[in-house]
Amino acid sequence: MKRSRRHLEIAAMLAVLCWPFTCFGASAPSVTEDQIKAAYLFNFAKFIEWPQGAFTSDSAPIHFCTLGRSPVADELDASVRGKSIDAHTIEIRHLHAPEEIKDCHLVFLSAGAGKQEQKLVQAAKGLPVLLVAEIPEFARVGGTINFLMEDGKLVFEVNISAAENAHLKISSKLLALARIVSEGKPRQ
Repeated sequence: MKRSRRHLEIAAMLAVLCWPFTCFGASAPSVTEDQIKAAYLFNFAKFIEWPQGAFTSDSAPIHFCTLGRSPVADELDASVRGKSIDAHTIEIRHLHAPEEIKDCHLVFLSAGAGKQEQKLVQAAKGLPVLLVAEIPEFARVGGTINFLMEDGKLVFEVNISAAENAHLKISSKLLALARIVSEGKPRQ
């Protein structure tokens, strides 16, 4: 019985994470990787619990920030801006430097951002910021979530220690779909 319930929970979570196929009004073959990543970012935020004080009020906006221009940043602008998570309307900000992350709740570091991952991790120390990237080994150098392509499929890694250091609680439903990694341990 427990196993069946677990499978149902995972199936429901997959349905939520597969949201881009319905959200963007496109059939599965025409959905791009960038659209899927934008949808994942939206859904990641739904399964994160920020600490008290991360928002100035119960209805304050949630700031999705991007560092480095990319098609994913463009998709966030096109499809996620203005949507809400709980009572928090999503606002998108495009950063020029890692030091600009003040007031960001989620920061997406694009592959085109150059070698800024260490600066971003340093700038976020002690802040309740979900750091997500599409850069090899990002979760292993202190980022929270990293996208990977494996066998033509988009997967993601989660560094639970990085989330805890940022005082973020990640839903077990999201963790069930992730590959859990630790800092400093290279991929096998």
